[in-house]
Amino acid sequence: MRYKWMRAVIAALLALAMTATAAYAADSDEIQDEIDSLNGQKSDLQDRMDDVQEQIDSLEYENATILTKKQILDQKNELAAQELEVIGEQIAIVDGMLQTVQGDLDQAREEEQQQRSLWEGRVRTMEESGQVSYLQVLFESTSFSDLLTRLDMVNEVMDYDQQLEEQYVAAREKVEQLEGRAEELYADNESRKAELEEKQAQLQADIDAACQLVSVIGQNKDKYEEMLREDAATVAQVEALIAQKRDELAAAQAAEGSASPGSVTGAGFIWPSYTHWHTSYYGPRYLELYGYWRPHNGVDIGATWGSQIWAAAGGTVILAGRNGGYGNCVMVMHANGYTTLYGHMSSIAVTNGQTVSQGQVLGYVGSTGNSTGPHLHFEIRSNANPSVTYDPDAFVYYG
Repeated sequence: MRYKWMRAVIAALLALAMTATAAYAADSDEIQDEIDSLNGQKSDLQDRMDDVQEQIDSLEYENATILTKKQILDQKNELAAQELEVIGEQIAIVDGMLQTVQGDLDQAREEEQQQRSLWEGRVRTMEESGQVSYLQVLFESTSFSDLLTRLDMVNEVMDYDQQLEEQYVAAREKVEQLEGRAEELYADNESRKAELEEKQAQLQADIDAACQLVSVIGQNKDKYEEMLREDAATVAQVEALIAQKRDELAAAQAAEGSASPGSVTGAGFIWPSYTHWHTSYYGPRYLELYGYWRPHNGVDIGATWGSQIWAAAGGTVILAGRNGGYGNCVMVMHANGYTTLYGHMSSIAVTNGQTVSQGQVLGYVGSTGNSTGPHLHFEIRSNANPSVTYDPDAFVYYG
C-alpha cells in the first residue's frame, strides 16, 4: 500500500516518544521509613536525656559526691553524642536522596527537551500544512478501501499528535515535581545541619563543664580525698574481677583438660592509640598541694576526642561499661597472663564476654569518669596478682 511508509514512520516516532520517558526510580517510601526510624531513635534519646536532666535538677544530685555528679553528666553527654550520630546519619541519608533526585532531575530535563523538540516540530508541520490536509488526504482516495486506509492513517496521526502533547506536558510536570522535591530535601538538610552544629557546640560546652567539675576538686582537700577513696574502691573491684575471671578460666581449662597459657610475656602487645603523646606517665605522682604521693597505675595518652582505641592484643572482654573513676571502661583478659584496661571512653564498641582480636576497635576516646579532658588511660595488670601493674612503655610495641 502506498501509505505504508507513513504508517511505519508514525509508529517509529510513537515508539521513540514512549521510550524517551524513564520512570522515577527512587524508592522514597523505604528511605522515608529509615528516616522515621532514626527520628524515633532521636525521640528515645531525648526522653532519656530528660530523665537524666531530672536527676541533675534533683536535691539528691546536689548532695551527691563529685564523682557521682560527673558520672551523671557523662551519661547525659554520652546520650547527646549518640543523638549527634543519629542526626549525622539522617543528613547522610538525605544527602544521598538529594543526589538521586538531582540525577533524576537532570534526566527529566533532558527528556523534557526531547519531548518539546518533538512537539514543536509537529506543531510547525501542522502550521505549514494546515488542518485541511487531513481532508485532502481523505478526498484523494480512489476507492472505498483506500478511503478506510487513509482514515486509519489520519486517526493514527491525530492520536500521535495528542500523545506528543500529553507526553510533553507530563515531562514538564515531572521536572517541576523533581525541582520541588530537590528544594524540599535541600532545605530539610540545611535545617538538620544547623541543628547538628548547634548541638555539637552545646555538647562541647557540657563536656567542658563536666571536666571542670573534676578540675576544681584539686582545690578542696576534703573532696579530693573523697574522690581518692572512690577511686580506691573502683581499683579493688577491678582487681577482684580479674581474679574471678582468671579462676573461671583456670576451672574451664581444667574441665576441658587443656594446658595453661604458659609463661607470662609481654611480647606481642601493640599500642592502643594512633598517638604516643603522654599527658601523664606511669608511676607515683607527687601532690604538692597536699604533700603526699599518689600512684598512677597506667599511662594517659593525649588522643583526640572520638579517636579509635584498639585492643593491645587478642583476648576476652571481661568488662565493658561504666567503672567508677575510669568512666566508660573496657577490660580485656589475655592468654599471656595479663589484663589490659582502657578508661575514660566516650563510647564503647564491644560487649562483655566478646572475643576480640589484636587491633580491634574497643571504643573511642573521651573524658568520662575522673577526667579533666579527653585522653585514654591505659593499664596493664597481672592476672596472677591483679594488684600488680606494669608500665606500658616498658614492653608495649609502639608500631
